[in-house]
Amino acid sequence: MRLFWTPLLAILLLAQTPTVWAKDRLIILAGQSNMMGRGKVSELPATYKTTPANVKYFYQGREHPLAKFAWFGPEVSFAHDVARAFPKDTIILVKQAASGSLIQQWQPGQALYKGLLRQVGFAEKAEGEGQVDAILWMQGESDAQSNISVAQQYGKRFDTLVTHLREDLQAPDSLFLYGQVNLEHPDYAAGIKSVRQQQQAAQRELPRALMVSTDGLGKQADGIHYNAIGQMELGKRFAKAYIQHMK
Repeated sequence: MRLFWTPLLAILLLAQTPTVWAKDRLIILAGQSNMMGRGKVSELPATYKTTPANVKYFYQGREHPLAKFAWFGPEVSFAHDVARAFPKDTIILVKQAASGSLIQQWQPGQALYKGLLRQVGFAEKAEGEGQVDAILWMQGESDAQSNISVAQQYGKRFDTLVTHLREDLQAPDSLFLYGQVNLEHPDYAAGIKSVRQQQQAAQRELPRALMVSTDGLGKQADGIHYNAIGQMELGKRFAKAYIQHMK
């Protein structure tokens, strides 16, 4: 039987087609120097020096293009990969980082914690209220290089941070992605091992918390900070984990 195209038929067919609605994806990036970024922007590929049309990046209280400053962190490659994976959505990135910070300084009530909530507020004021999709965390190097008693408290303090941050952001089901510390310093071997073990255990103890491996990432001569290639790969690993758990 020949099927004739009519307005009624068009309506019926459209009614059976699932609708994909665009959404705002509010994603927080926080931590210390490897989140702030020590990769040189001059070493970025040309395609990474532009901001995808569906990405908005908030840093230091205002919106900026990606790769605007002399240094960059994992946000650049993360933004490009996530923007391609969700082309209909608006990707809103909010970054707050402090070099050399201990996780104790990120506990509820502390200045860095308050500052992070304030940065999210700036973005929400500019873009409208939105649900936090995910939190990306790269921190722990300072704790691993402190005395062993500080290092051994990392897991407990990390749990407190994740739990309270989700509560204060009203995002109890947000995905929490965190990079495992990866230092090369024999003087702090015990602390490094302790923090890494606690980070490994946290993903089994906290809901929707997932550790991202940093093994093999390119580093600078200090054995602590990731170089441009390492930062790009770190961002891509965060993006891969995010995309897999959000699709």
